Amino acid sequence: MSSQKFLPALTLPAIALLVLTGCGSTDTSANSSSTASSGAATSASASSSSSEASAPLTVDEAWIKANSGDMTAAFATITNTGDTPITIEGASNSTAGMVELHTTVIDPATGTSTMKAVEGGFTLEPGTTLELAPGGDHIMLMDMNCALAAGTSDIITLQTSAGEVSFEAAVRDYAGAQEEYAPGDAASTAADTSQSSDHSMHSGHASSSESAAATLPQCN
Repeated sequence: MSSQKFLPALTLPAIALLVLTGCGSTDTSANSSSTASSGAATSASASSSSSEASAPLTVDEAWIKANSGDMTAAFATITNTGDTPITIEGASNSTAGMVELHTTVIDPATGTSTMKAVEGGFTLEPGTTLELAPGGDHIMLMDMNCALAAGTSDIITLQTSAGEVSFEAAVRDYAGAQEEYAPGDAASTAADTSQSSDHSMHSGHASSSESAAATLPQCN
């Protein structure tokens, strides 16, 4: 009789142990499911970030000519490191009211140079490099709201067929082709003489540039 009463007493803890074990198994499964969901979310986020990456362009030796008037220009060496053509369609800058992609055309008859906007932008084939330099292709900054001083820097953003690319450009003084910023250029040619380094001759902005020079505040 005593043994028959003792056996049920042993059974109750065993049942309780089985219940606890079952709960532990459920929690583990839930944790595993939660971990898997978290991992999937992280993977999705990484995939999204990757798809939003900027265009495969490298920008080197970027600089802007220090300005006193309401316009100036930016220069750089830009390389397409991708495997498809990329077109630079436009640019923007917080200190300029208008930004355009420009090229310089020399009149063979007179030797004078004229700057004009580039229709369709600059297209870089895979592995090719675009040189933006004084007297050639450049990024024109117009309607400047402040004066960029040499020794500072500013940000320029390119709008391209493969996404936006922002880069920091150092601000430098520039007085013409004899400066070290344009090594190898002829010291004095008809084109160099007519090419105003501050672009004040462009689009009839000479008078506004001269008046703005005395009133433009320094950029912060």
